[in-house]
Amino acid sequence: MEAIEGHLIDIAMSVVGTALFALIGFVWKISHKVTELQKRLDNTVQLNQKDINQLNKDIDMVMSKVDKHGEWTTNRMMSIAKEMPR
Repeated sequence: MEAIEGHLIDIAMSVVGTALFALIGFVWKISHKVTELQKRLDNTVQLNQKDINQLNKDIDMVMSKVDKHGEWTTNRMMSIAKEMPR
């Protein structure tokens, strides 16, 4: 009977040890995944911010050219109108 109890305790300790190592591995894997996803998220946020900044620069450039073009068109139309015979 004492031999069976010894074997049961050995089996129980093996199961507990295995469960403990499995738990540590699981926590490590989840932690690694979270860290990896956080890096990807930070990279995505940075790329989005760059895209937003570039889009704002492009919009400002287009708007400045539209204003210049509109002013040029108005001046050119006025000079053509002045040159037209009445």
